[in-house]
Amino acid sequence: MRLPRRHSDNDILDFALLWEPLGGPAPRDITAAFAIDITEYKRRLTAVVGFQVSQLRKDITSREFVYGLFAISALDRNPLRVGDI
Repeated sequence: MRLPRRHSDNDILDFALLWEPLGGPAPRDITAAFAIDITEYKRRLTAVVGFQVSQLRKDITSREFVYGLFAISALDRNPLRVGDI
């Protein structure tokens, strides 16, 4: 049985964006912030980054909703390049 999520995937994305310039969060910081382990954090982060990037590539996401595009792209395994959107 899975526990209900206390934090949204966007909370995880915000957290990752804050930590990215510092090289990413330590596992203890992830556990303290979200009460999840690094494996679950990476799974959820990968999912939300993939979703946001796919929305950008489809031009569905509004400019107001997109924040930290280049930081999000840096978290993606297939980063956006100039001209992709």
